[in-house]
Amino acid sequence: MLDRPGTPHISFGHGIHYRLGAHLARLALETALERVTARLPGLRPAVPQEELRWRSEEFFSGLRSLPVTW
Repeated sequence: MLDRPGTPHISFGHGIHYRLGAHLARLALETALERVTARLPGLRPAVPQEELRWRSEEFFSGLRSLPVTW
């Protein structure tokens, strides 16, 4: 379980506060997602693209959730 008490977000900072491990973390996530999709070839979004809800804030944007089906 990932746990980061005291802050409601997971980010790598910005500017001089940018974390040194950010590139490694992104590479690890990319590798993990490639392996999951290779092992589960039928994995696909459970809703049409138009129904996906996005969050867009000052320093962060991304999906609020990604429902999938297999």
